[in-house]
This record gives sequence, structure tokens and C-alpha cells, in this order.
Amino acid sequence: MSAGLCVLVFAGAAQAQTSAENIPSIADRLLDSPRVTGAVPPNGAGQTGYVSQKKKAPPKKKQAQKKSIQTPPVPPAEPNLIVRNPSLLRAQQTTASPEITGTISPLRRRRPPQDDEPFGAPGFHAGTFLLRPSIELQAGFDSNAEKVANGKGSWFETVQGQLQGKSEWQRHEMTFDLRGAYTAYDSVDGVDRPDVQALVKTRLDVAARTKIELESKFSLTTENPGSPDAIASVRRQPNVYTFGQTAALVQHFNRFELTAGVGIERNVYENAELTNGTVTSLADRDYNAYSARLRGTYEWSPDVKPFVEVSMDRRERDLPVDFSGVMRDSDGYTLRAGITFGRKDWLYGDVSIGFSHRSYADPSLADVQGMIYDASLVWLATGLTTFKLNAASGIDETSVPGASGVLRHEAKLTIEHALRRWLVASVSVGWLSEEYEGTSLVNDYLRTSAALTYSLSRSLALKGEFRNERLFSNVAGQDYTANIGLIGIRMQR
Repeated sequence: MSAGLCVLVFAGAAQAQTSAENIPSIADRLLDSPRVTGAVPPNGAGQTGYVSQKKKAPPKKKQAQKKSIQTPPVPPAEPNLIVRNPSLLRAQQTTASPEITGTISPLRRRRPPQDDEPFGAPGFHAGTFLLRPSIELQAGFDSNAEKVANGKGSWFETVQGQLQGKSEWQRHEMTFDLRGAYTAYDSVDGVDRPDVQALVKTRLDVAARTKIELESKFSLTTENPGSPDAIASVRRQPNVYTFGQTAALVQHFNRFELTAGVGIERNVYENAELTNGTVTSLADRDYNAYSARLRGTYEWSPDVKPFVEVSMDRRERDLPVDFSGVMRDSDGYTLRAGITFGRKDWLYGDVSIGFSHRSYADPSLADVQGMIYDASLVWLATGLTTFKLNAASGIDETSVPGASGVLRHEAKLTIEHALRRWLVASVSVGWLSEEYEGTSLVNDYLRTSAALTYSLSRSLALKGEFRNERLFSNVAGQDYTANIGLIGIRMQR
């Protein structure tokens, strides 16, 4: 009996001791509380949490005790409470640990960059391309729509469309410019004219100092009315199609840059439909052109780069002998030297001068040669005034009897001045000279214009323009004058 009682007593004591060990003390419960998380009991504290004796801790231990104590974080508030009391969110962000939330810096307001074209097309993104489409509607009157002496005047309407695009890749680059226009005359037949131009440029970055440049082009146009090469008595001037492709390898050698390129061009003439109903073939005008060029550029400074260039080409007609019994295949070369400017805020573009020569397969055709010049310069004279100079020279094909080729020189100067940011006035003067080698024919064209553009917004603009065109020919009875006035509206994106 006593032995059994002893066993029971020892078992109850062991169970009571185990239960007491599992029950947390008051100090443990205080430490686990979210309001005092991380707190350490002071020196000399008992298990109950009360200070048993008033004894000051050594300074070092007291300093360590202060460092170990951390500010208790504020428990996250419920979203509904934050909406009703936003101060809870500010208190939570202020008292939260920096290791968790990070530092909050004030918002810096940056000044927006200056817009050089406040009413330029903003464009939109399509994939990795930035596109800028536009359409323009024009209506006006041309006092000499036929561009001949004592020509007839007519009202006309023109529709123009354009799409420009540029890639936004980290490497390589592609740009394109697609333009199309059609002009219809109300009172004159045979002078309606389409005009389509397409240009695609691609740059492939092979290495840090090596790149490949590709260029594809297409054009659809007609002979100018009144031109010596225009077909007489036609329902409309036949279309002329041009396809071209060039490829060039560009290699940098420190400050020296070397470019070697080749190209091919195809020109096709549509058959002409005469007013009497017959059709005239122009197949003898179709030809292919093959070219090669070599260009060396030296970087005198980041903004000034002189260059020299030599190019050669060969033109082969589809028919070795044209309908007049003349062999018009030819070979030519061009030498030029110039300078490229790169100051976008002042002057940029390039200008060159050189010499060109072309010889023909038929002995009866005289060689064509002469000085040539090319330029594409933009000068920002002031913040409101801009000068643009464009010039081009070359030796063109012709079908005029007895003429081997046309030595062409043209130049145009345009001055733009912003009367207001939204109101821009411009004037231009251009000169074109055509010398038909092998004959005495020389035609000089003078073209002047004045225009005013009023931008209502970035997407809408109104335009008014007046043009004057004159032909001065050394052949009697060929001179003419044309006055053209028009108004238009331009929509862009």
C-alpha cells in the first residue's frame, strides 16, 4: 500500500514538473509580444520581469544594451484603414526598417528637353520602329499646265502621301521614306502626272569598326511636259520606272574611313499611247546601269571630315541599236573631293566638286565631260532663320536626235524664317541648266517660290504657295512662263 502510494506521488511530481517547463514564463511572454519584440530584460531581472535590485550596469554594457534595442515596427495596417486614415501609411513608412523598405528619395523634376520642331510630326511606335505618316491635299491654278510657249492654263488637284520610319534597335539601323503623289488637271489632257519615290537604307554593324550599308530605291514618274525628251501628241506621258540597289563596305582605320561599294540600276519606259489611238514602243530607251565607287574620308575633327571619291559606271541598252540606228551604250567615270560638316546645332551636310566624263559606243556620238558639283547643306543662322542649299550634277540619258547625253547642273537655295512658332515663311530660288552635247540646244530653267505654313497643331497645318517657272532656251520660240498658285492642308501623325 505504501509502496503504491509512493509510486503515485513520484509520477505526479514528474508530470507537474514537465507541465511547468512547457508553460512560458511572464518574461518570455513579454519578449514574444509584438510591442516589445527584440527587447532584452535589464540586468538583475528575475523570471517575473521585475527588477530585483537597483544596481546600475557598467557603462559599456549599458551602451551595448542601447544598441541592441531596436525600434519595434508598426504592424501593417489594413487597406480599408489606410483609406480612412492615410496617416497610418505615413507612420508605417517612417518607422519601418530601412533594410526592408529602402530609403525614399524626393522626386526630382527634370526640365523637359527643348523641342527643335515644336510642330513636327510626333509619330508613333509600331514594334521597334518609329513611324511618321502624313497626307496632304492641294488645289490650285497653273497658268501653263502644258509647259510650252503660250500654253493653256488649268485648275488642278494634288494628293500627296508620305510614310517615314526609323528602327530603334541597339545594333544595326534601318530607315525608309515612302512618298507618293498624283496631280490631275481639269482643263488640259495628257499632263496628269504620278510621282512615287521609295528609299530604304540599312546599316549592318558587323564589328566595332566595320559596317555594311545597303540602299534600295524605286521611283515612278514621267517625262516633264515640254521637255525635249517628252513624247508629243500622247493621251498622257508614259510612265518611267526605276529600280536600284547598292551595297557598300565601310571600314574604319583610326581616323581614316574607307568605303567600297557597287550598285545596279534598272530603267524601264512604258509604251506611249498617242491621241490617234496608236501605241509607240519605247523599248529602245530601256537600259541597265552598273557602278562601282571607292571613297576615302579623314576625320580632321568630329565636325569636319574631308573626303575624296572615284566612281565608274557602265550603261547598257536592252537594244544595242535604238530605233534611230544609234548605239547608245556608254562608259563613264567621276572624280570628286569634298567636305562633310557635322554640327547639328549650326552647320551640317556635305559639299563637293569634281569632274565627270562619259564616252559612247557609237563613233557618231561625242563624249560628254565637264565640271560637276554636289551639295546638301543646312545652316542654322539664328534660332528663327534657316538656310538650305541643295545642288546636283550629272550626265543623263537622252533620245534627242544627234545628242549623245545631257550635262545637267542644278542648285536651289531655300530660306525659312519663323514669324511665330506656328507660322513659318519660306522663299526659294532654283536654277537648272541642261546642255545637250552634240547639238546646240541649251535649256535653262529658273524657278522661284514663296510659301507660308500655319500650324494649327502637331497634326494639322495649312499651307499657301506661289511659284514662278521660266524656261530660257537658245532655240527660238521655246521659252515659256508659268505661274502657279495653290493652297493645301496637311495632316500628320
